[in-house]
Amino acid sequence: MEDGSYGRYVTVGGRRLHLRQWGEPGRATVFLLHGIGDDSHVWDLFAGAAAGLFHLVALDQRGHGLSDWAVPPAYTCRDYVSDLEGVIEQTVPGRVILVGHSMGALHSLDYAAHHPERAAAVVHADIEATPPEWNKRYLTNLYENLPRLYDDPEDYVAWMRKNSPHAEEGLLRRLAAHALTRSEDGRWRLRYDPEVLRHFDRYDLKACLGEIACPVLIVRGRESKVLSLEKAEEMRRGLRRARVVEIPDAAHPVHTDNPQGFVGAVMTFITSLPDLGGPS
Repeated sequence: MEDGSYGRYVTVGGRRLHLRQWGEPGRATVFLLHGIGDDSHVWDLFAGAAAGLFHLVALDQRGHGLSDWAVPPAYTCRDYVSDLEGVIEQTVPGRVILVGHSMGALHSLDYAAHHPERAAAVVHADIEATPPEWNKRYLTNLYENLPRLYDDPEDYVAWMRKNSPHAEEGLLRRLAAHALTRSEDGRWRLRYDPEVLRHFDRYDLKACLGEIACPVLIVRGRESKVLSLEKAEEMRRGLRRARVVEIPDAAHPVHTDNPQGFVGAVMTFITSLPDLGGPS
């Protein structure tokens, strides 16, 4: 691909899952997990900055991007993390640095809690360890009201703008180009399975925070309504080795609202990890 990535499919539990990779295998691996309704392309800007130092793997989680949908719907935390376990087993020979946004951040935490021997570090971007009830209601409302088809991709770009107020217009158009596919009637359809919204799990990962042995960076957009600074600090206190960083000019989609700020914070964190030759 033009961005230097190469795609492949792996099969886990009979389901084909699509992933994209950058950089050379053999380097430290950074595994990238998008949020609900997104796909691996939300990490393109981060990959452009990090591929020279790391082996990067960005997964289209089940029901998203080019990965298979779950029929009947199966979109619980355990479903997603089971996929993650299988993909890492097939693609990463050693330890892995997990970088997740929103739903993907929750899957990263769950994986790190249950696989301390494999998780070298976690970057947890902008969601509470136990999302509140309003989060579930918001996604159910989205399931019921978000259009499935669009006459013009710009209509979807306009919807994205509401949630990512600081993102550059060109970036939103590139993300929309990957998020949509042309239907037989000429209109544009979302690639992801709408059922992921209706079946969003009632995650409760507070109890497992103390089981996570690796370093954790908690990232929040300073304007986020999804993760408050108070809740981020509460998470930090529940973890063994964690710190919080706020990214200015960013709401919940912190990695697309302020890509430079996000890349700077994450790269500073992961390049300082002891296993990479940084300070302990």
